Amino acid sequence: MEIATERSHTPKGKSTRDRILMVAEALFADHGIHGTRMRDIAAAAGLPLASTIYHFAKKEQLYKQVLEGIASELLHELDVAVGPARIKGDLVERFVAPVDALAISLVRWSQKNPSRVRLMLRELLDNPTRVARAAKLPLTPFLERAAAMVTSGQRAGVLESRTPETAVLHVVGGLHYTISANPTLRRMVGVKRAEAIAETYQREAIAFARHTLGVPAAYARLKDAHHAS
Repeated sequence: MEIATERSHTPKGKSTRDRILMVAEALFADHGIHGTRMRDIAAAAGLPLASTIYHFAKKEQLYKQVLEGIASELLHELDVAVGPARIKGDLVERFVAPVDALAISLVRWSQKNPSRVRLMLRELLDNPTRVARAAKLPLTPFLERAAAMVTSGQRAGVLESRTPETAVLHVVGGLHYTISANPTLRRMVGVKRAEAIAETYQREAIAFARHTLGVPAAYARLKDAHHAS
């Protein structure tokens, strides 16, 4: 196993692992962990089954790596949102601006990553038994840090009162449900109406995320006016 790990860190091994992770993520998003076989992943990656198992001995291990990749990307969004405001500026800049930036980045991330959005919804719906057994959930650090940002703003008296963890989950859940529902919505309302909805989606989704996380309406209006000028 140690030799296999070393090979996986060679340029060729890393390229193979990345290809496996990429196709596995797409299959997990479309079919869930239970509807995806290692044989399917190997075929989609253009690899022998033995090569895929060589890099990822179990499907659960591969699934965990995919989720950790998503979690890492979301944590990066948090780091970008916090930025220099953590250590300088008045109360608004230190506590409201990062949460406002987080609201905007979550909307944009969800729009850019519909496949990852579907996978996260499947993780919540399809895997209660696996989640109950897991010693550590990859998305826990994101929830903890995002909720801590909301808590800090509330304690500073500059964010409206919300239950932090629930607020974060409402934002993530609302955005992800809407993104995942787009194909169905298109069939329900027709192409022309769906296109009209899409034109206003980002602005309205950002307003929803801001409100849910407790960003004061006055701050949001000032920021929007600044960007419009």
